[in-house]
Amino acid sequence: MLFNQTTTVGDEGGLKEYLGGIQKTMDWKTWKPFVAGAELTFIIPAIGQELYDELSQPTAGLDAAQKELKDKLRMALAWYAYLDAMPSLITVTGDGGMVMNSVPNTQAMPKWLFVATCKSHQEKADRYLEAALAWLEWKADLFPTWKGSTSFLIQKSQLISSASEATKYFPAIQKSRRLYLSIRDYFNAAEEEFIRPVLGAAFENYLKGKLAAPEVLFSPEEKEVLALARKAVVQFGFSLAIPYLNMNTDLRLVSETDGIVNENALSGERLNIIRNNALAAGHEKAAELRNYLNAQASPTVFALYYASALYVAPVESGHVRRPKNDPSNPYFTL
Repeated sequence: MLFNQTTTVGDEGGLKEYLGGIQKTMDWKTWKPFVAGAELTFIIPAIGQELYDELSQPTAGLDAAQKELKDKLRMALAWYAYLDAMPSLITVTGDGGMVMNSVPNTQAMPKWLFVATCKSHQEKADRYLEAALAWLEWKADLFPTWKGSTSFLIQKSQLISSASEATKYFPAIQKSRRLYLSIRDYFNAAEEEFIRPVLGAAFENYLKGKLAAPEVLFSPEEKEVLALARKAVVQFGFSLAIPYLNMNTDLRLVSETDGIVNENALSGERLNIIRNNALAAGHEKAAELRNYLNAQASPTVFALYYASALYVAPVESGHVRRPKNDPSNPYFTL
């Protein structure tokens, strides 16, 4: 585990060190299940089992880069564990059933404070984890275990592999890991449905193979293809996901609407406008991608695309191929 105590012992930072506002002594036996659950739910899926096992060693045996990454991950883990523990910490369960604590000179937490505290913990944990993953991406060469892991290969073979990358091409995501995880499968679906028919299966697999091998360099033309493809994927993916997301006006996911925080979800009309705009932008970027491929392809540049049936030489076509327009859409793409 990344934590083994609630208090700092030697080189091992304790859970309390990463949580502000904790005044009372905390028994590790109380917190251990929540820490283990948070690691299983949030940390291991993000960094992979191999890197997690490496960082779980005693801190004294880690190098400087490993120590720094472990410290950054602990910041996120502490708040994820606190979030998981919240409902249980305010109750006492025993032979008499589940009751609420009634300590002298204290009072029960009101609902508005519980809701606000949970949301604050969620936002902090997501923000810290995304920052840790961005740092890991920046320092990837220092972590050969991660670069050789199955998790890394799967993650890097995706066109949109992180909340930070999604935000680069769609700023409204605001590096929200929670929002990214809710849309990630739709990004993958968008690759299959919209981008593969443009690139062709052979050329797409070639590019994704290079993405999973970071030591292989991309040509300037390939970098432009990836940028255009990512711009299209993030728009298409968002348009596919938004009917199923409960979002407020700040494009933050909300789980409930109550009279305490007044976070109403977006109206159906507003969601349709956002969806249609994203879909139109996706088709526009897909058309740019197709035009760029046809303009640049040759026996030596984009050879797989050039040899496919998708290639249309501009001088032969006499026109720019346009995307098909679905009559059911409330707009027309030129």
